[in-house]
Amino acid sequence: MIAVTLLLAAILLAAGWLVIHNAQRAIAEEMDSSVALASDLVETSIRSDGEALAAAKRLAAIGHLRHLCLSLVPLTGDGGECPAGDGADAPAWFAAMTRPNSLPNRRIVVAPDYAIHILADPDDEIEEAWQDTRGLLALLLVFYGATIVIVYRLLGRAIVPVQRIDAALARIEHGDYAIRLPHFSLPEFDGIAAQFNHMAETLAAARSENQRLREHSLRIQEDERRSLARELHDELGQSLTAIRADAAGILARRERLPDGVAESAEAIAEVAARIYDQTRLMMRRLRPPGLDELGLDAALEEHIAGWQRTHPAIEIAYTGDDTLSDLPSPAAIHVFRLVQEALTNALRHGQPKRIDVALGTSAGRLRLTITDDGRGFDPAARRPGLGLSGMSERIDLLAGQLHIDSSPGGGTRVRADIPLV
Repeated sequence: MIAVTLLLAAILLAAGWLVIHNAQRAIAEEMDSSVALASDLVETSIRSDGEALAAAKRLAAIGHLRHLCLSLVPLTGDGGECPAGDGADAPAWFAAMTRPNSLPNRRIVVAPDYAIHILADPDDEIEEAWQDTRGLLALLLVFYGATIVIVYRLLGRAIVPVQRIDAALARIEHGDYAIRLPHFSLPEFDGIAAQFNHMAETLAAARSENQRLREHSLRIQEDERRSLARELHDELGQSLTAIRADAAGILARRERLPDGVAESAEAIAEVAARIYDQTRLMMRRLRPPGLDELGLDAALEEHIAGWQRTHPAIEIAYTGDDTLSDLPSPAAIHVFRLVQEALTNALRHGQPKRIDVALGTSAGRLRLTITDDGRGFDPAARRPGLGLSGMSERIDLLAGQLHIDSSPGGGTRVRADIPLV
């Protein structure tokens, strides 16, 4: 619009200059012709009259004519001047721009000491030129304004599709692949809209397929964990129990045992107990006990209590919501894994003194917050690892939102907002 406005302004100025220049040239030509004609008429009139001086005085008495001023002046004196025009019709700027630089004049000797001085007076001609020119100048101004308005409306209408395409691209950038562009009247924009809609459909299909694959992968992962926990419980757990029972049986006959056998049996029992405790811990991490039977709230409470027992130097507080006991199993296991991963990251990297876990519902949404007072980190300068990516994928599968707020030395806060329906 600025370029178009400046171009039209340049055209308007050029046209106005041309109009004024032509008016100035016409006025100058009119003055020359008027002085030449008047000179011929005055000479003819004086020659036809026997008394040249008397005839000159009669003509000089007329004084001011249209486009001319007549005066009787001494031959050695200056020429007369025309009276100043009132300029009522032509504005001063127009008169200044169209007035000739030098006015034509002529002297006709009528006596040894006197002459008729004929001087051009452009005031009347300037007023006539203004009468003829102002309509054209007004038309140029109207044309300029109308062109600006029309171009502005046309450009505004043409830019509307560009604005809609830009807004749609911004929504695509934020992950809204359901956006579609309408048909446009211009074929170029309509072609862009068709390609954009095809791209959005392809992205939506790819995201749906990726989500399905992620969900399938996580489901297989949970099934494998459940199976592994069962195998640990049924096979390794029973074997360790049998080893401990055999060691206890050997120790029951301590008096009849050779030297050193009892000590070996005690060592075997102790090692078996430690392995059994580690196996139980592994089973808890592979498949949280009570999640399917007691629900998410009880499972998290038990899990955090286990963390507290193994990390007594760190205060871990849990605020739960027992109304979430009937949360569907897929959502419950994803939320549980999110808490598990957040606690692992905090204890492994943050070196906190306190961790707060809060789980609740509000306005039909599940809200989970894990806050620690550890070292923190700069999210913009740190590439997300597998843990954070896994947390984000789980929340995406639940159509929720995950926010991680942290700063160096300011601790870390993990917030999850998940719809319950």
